[in-house]
Amino acid sequence: MSTRLLPMVLGATFTLPLLMAPGAALAEVSTPRQIADRASAHCKSPRWSPDGKQLAYDVYDPKREAREVWIVHLDDGNRMEEVVVSGGSAAAKLRGKKPPVLELEWAPDMKLLNKPYVFSSVGQQRNFDLYADGSWLTKNRGNDGQPAWSPDGRFIAFTSQQKNSGDIFYIDLGGDSEKPKRVTSWPNMTELRPRWSPRANQLAFTRSQSGKRGQDIGICDDVTNPEGSMRMVTNWAADEIRPSWSPDGKWIAFYSNKGRKNPKLFDLWVIGADGANAQQLGKDVIVDDHLGPAWTPDSTTVLYVARDFKKNNPVHWVRRDGAQKGMLETGTQLNSDLAIGADRKGLRLAFRALGQSGSTNKTWQRLYMVRFTMDDLKAN
Repeated sequence: MSTRLLPMVLGATFTLPLLMAPGAALAEVSTPRQIADRASAHCKSPRWSPDGKQLAYDVYDPKREAREVWIVHLDDGNRMEEVVVSGGSAAAKLRGKKPPVLELEWAPDMKLLNKPYVFSSVGQQRNFDLYADGSWLTKNRGNDGQPAWSPDGRFIAFTSQQKNSGDIFYIDLGGDSEKPKRVTSWPNMTELRPRWSPRANQLAFTRSQSGKRGQDIGICDDVTNPEGSMRMVTNWAADEIRPSWSPDGKWIAFYSNKGRKNPKLFDLWVIGADGANAQQLGKDVIVDDHLGPAWTPDSTTVLYVARDFKKNNPVHWVRRDGAQKGMLETGTQLNSDLAIGADRKGLRLAFRALGQSGSTNKTWQRLYMVRFTMDDLKAN
């Protein structure tokens, strides 16, 4: 595990013709709208706010080694707001350099805090701690990051590297929030990337171990009783990563290199939250940096990016049961990091791409958004 928990961690457009596999459908969507662009930095990992009015995203400037998080207020003329650590104590410890901000997680209720999110930044110990609404939530000697907020707003789970490996801890905002409690404690293993079920306080995570066992997905059904409610959803001789809950909490989509001769190549899988009915839904996919596969709000369909450089890594969709599949023509190239949001007008897909289709400027990653409806996701 990295010693820093870092994620090294509008105009007209034209589209190029795409050759589809037999039985696949090409869905036309709205003209791609550019949301964020930096002249000398990458924009990535979009995350919708619960009310769908704001979009957070990461900015990485490789020349300055700077990591930032910005928010687009879509209901306020696309106003941009940088997420920062208030006060000068952290900057003073960094010799005046602005503290990095990363891994922002929205609160489940936009009225819960004045600033309704938590993130990781350099704290008073000169390592990464969790920060929310003007206060440090953790002050550990090891690095804390990857926060995840439970749907009822009570718990914040996170990865903590207090020893050589990482473990999952949680903060009980309804109890003693000053003393985070441990969830996982396997020796010689690292647990990371906690993700809450949208329907219950079940916590999914990735367990990493050396050797052929690789990475697996586990679930803690009750963080207040981890020893009595811990179970592994996958325990394959492969890597299973980026678990993504379906909105109804019944399924988990993820990426796996199961059966691959090349361990760097991953496929899209789905499995029941009970660990049953595993099924491969897509082959040879791009692994997202942050969220994993994107579910539609009705839990019937998963969106992902195909690893197909000849077609500029297009966005695909597939039914959860694998019965139908197709492609979304986004009008962009080399896509990744999908995030689905919804408002009164329908569904919105935010994602990163290296420009619109046909552009020769492929240096910097930008954020785009397209609108679509479930009616667009129909097989021929």
